[in-house]
Amino acid sequence: MSEKFEKFIRSNRREFDECEPPVGLWERIEQQLDKKQQVKKARMVRLSFVVRVAAALLVVLTAGVLFLKHGNNSIDISSVSPEMGKLQVQYASMIEDKQQELKRIEKEDPQLYREFASEIAKMDTNYQKLQNDLATSPNREETVKAMIRNLQTQIDVLNQQLTIIQQINQIKKGQTHETQSI
Repeated sequence: MSEKFEKFIRSNRREFDECEPPVGLWERIEQQLDKKQQVKKARMVRLSFVVRVAAALLVVLTAGVLFLKHGNNSIDISSVSPEMGKLQVQYASMIEDKQQELKRIEKEDPQLYREFASEIAKMDTNYQKLQNDLATSPNREETVKAMIRNLQTQIDVLNQQLTIIQQINQIKKGQTHETQSI
């Protein structure tokens, strides 16, 4: 079929060359092409705008869901029991002070410090679990009491650790004093 077509074109070539396109034909073709390109660009802009809006909505909705899901999990102890809330603040302050005291031995005896800090970290992890459970707990008062007991235990352990450090320091001073006496 293509051979016949080629043959036809070759045999009628002069007639093709004689015919001139009407004046302004190419201009009209260009105008029509420009219109089609403008429509495509407009559609592309609209499509990209829609995609951007959809992405923004997705981000906002995801953030909202996460906020609602995790926002309800944090309940302050003072909302359950104002009395216990005051104790919690007081105990947390004491724990912070004692941890600062404990940190002083970090340079002198890093291994002992790591052991002591590890024990406190375990108790703090348990406290965090209790705090997370507080929102879903059927008996919030008992959970708050368990949290306060945990803080008291942390204070007791820190006191014991500080006592051990004092005893170690006294032994070291005694050994230094004996060495100087000899």
